[in-house]
Amino acid sequence: MTTSVNPIAIRSKKWICDAFLELLQEKPYNNITITEICDKADLVRKTFYRHFNSKESVLVAVIDSMFEDFYNYIQTQNFGPDQMPLAYFTYWEKHKNFLSILIENQQFSLLNDQFVIYLEAMAHIVGSKRAYQSELEKEYMRTMLAGGLWSILKKWMTRDCSESPEEMARMTLNFFDIKK
Repeated sequence: MTTSVNPIAIRSKKWICDAFLELLQEKPYNNITITEICDKADLVRKTFYRHFNSKESVLVAVIDSMFEDFYNYIQTQNFGPDQMPLAYFTYWEKHKNFLSILIENQQFSLLNDQFVIYLEAMAHIVGSKRAYQSELEKEYMRTMLAGGLWSILKKWMTRDCSESPEEMARMTLNFFDIKK
């Protein structure tokens, strides 16, 4: 059985995400209401709640969409583990306005929560030089890696991306002891 994708639902979700991102550029996260998002998207609240249960879930949807873009990009380029840091920092440099909004609104931690999931999905690309004792050990390793990448990204953002993506990739490869 195949499930069909409802183009109206996809469009509504996109409008809600776009409206919320526009509002985030105008005012703080905590001051934005669901009603304002719906008004900006020109949709009713019922449509919002059909797709999302909170403002946070909208941000997660935006982050997920960004991950899909990143994932598709690295898939088409056939990047290996040693090329991932450069792809990572190059990608996020292009989206630093979004990251700044997350930081300013104390929502940057959502990115870390999603990174763990994304690293699991990219396990075949990221790879590992070592064998793990168990699935639990793998899970902890992904959590550590996600937290490290998230922290490095946040520090880089607070420094206004002063270092180039190439310099950040070089440092990251050294930190994680990945030799080129």
